[in-house]
Amino acid sequence: MVSTTISGAGDQWKLIDDRDDIALYSREVSGQPQAQFKGVCIVGQPIEAVGSVLSDVGSYPKWFFKCIEAKKIPTENSSELHFFLYVAIDTPWPFLDRDVVYETDITIDYAAGKVFIQSVALKQPLVQLKKQYVRITDSEHQWILERISADLTRITFINRTNAAGPFANYLSNSGMHDTTIQSLENLKKILNPPGATVKIQP
Repeated sequence: MVSTTISGAGDQWKLIDDRDDIALYSREVSGQPQAQFKGVCIVGQPIEAVGSVLSDVGSYPKWFFKCIEAKKIPTENSSELHFFLYVAIDTPWPFLDRDVVYETDITIDYAAGKVFIQSVALKQPLVQLKKQYVRITDSEHQWILERISADLTRITFINRTNAAGPFANYLSNSGMHDTTIQSLENLKKILNPPGATVKIQP
């Protein structure tokens, strides 16, 4: 079973934004200069439909904030539940764009109606370094999908990233704030029926 909590957790979550039925939280992480962010929303689709969108790696640029490219890196040990993921990220001028390779593990708890997707950045260059990118080697994020009913799914997105390079802390915290909430907003547009409003339940 993959851990359901990203490593290095510290302070309690604090609500910092609440818009378009998405709650955004942050907290300080012990031993880390970057904050951790968590976004939560509910979509009017079965958990299988949400999982289908997240599993379509090639479509990430359509909804994952600032994603330029995303693809799986084939290895001998790859499977549907364990694989390596390459992501290139558009970074605001005058900074160089970033890229990262994640080791991703998926755990499905059928009894509880939950799916956990955990990705941790690799420190070793599984993919050759590219001169136009700064390689991120300290990043971890997690998606948690929870079945509320046959047609309602709660999505939780937790992430922390050291953007690397000059001004890493500035880029990390501002970038992760926007990445968390914008990615969820884009997912909701894809998944929710037209005109639907699905609020987070207490």
